[in-house]
Amino acid sequence: MTNSLAISPQERAYLAQEDLESFWYSRLQKKDPVARIGYAIWVKDVDDLKHAITTGDPVYWNQRGFAYWELMARSTVVNLAVGLQKGGFRGTVGETRQQIKRVGLRVADWHAQYVHNDYQDQIGQVPGLLSLKQMADYHHRAFQEFNIPPSYYGGTWFGSIPETIQFETYGHLYCHDCDSSEGYQGVRP
Repeated sequence: MTNSLAISPQERAYLAQEDLESFWYSRLQKKDPVARIGYAIWVKDVDDLKHAITTGDPVYWNQRGFAYWELMARSTVVNLAVGLQKGGFRGTVGETRQQIKRVGLRVADWHAQYVHNDYQDQIGQVPGLLSLKQMADYHHRAFQEFNIPPSYYGGTWFGSIPETIQFETYGHLYCHDCDSSEGYQGVRP
């Protein structure tokens, strides 16, 4: 992991430019765990994703190859599309893609805010490295803005099962290297 997981001025510029591919690629270079899926969703050329995985640290990629991470990205996009419909969004395929991008931008904005808060509040063991709970909370916040039910976030599919059990059971599938949630007080107002 690099020295700092802080959101850089360049990453803030990428967000302002709505350049999700560059934002998540930059986070990927810092070995930010959620960047694996973020980059896989927003990369424009799958060969770039293949290259990032095959030349990257196998431990960071959880010893899983391109097919695994591409499947994770595709299933995330499908979940978002279905979640938008469940929340009342009706649009063409093109309009749905645009709405998914708007959701993606809000997720990235919330991610940046939570990384900032992680440093400020000294949460967990590694500054800027988020826990499964922090990631679930900011995804839920972004989803709420689009009326997407929280269960459409892949980390908390089963609303009737407590999140802690879900995280313990299958959190390693997408974040084997997340931080602890020690000191995390939950969603800020």
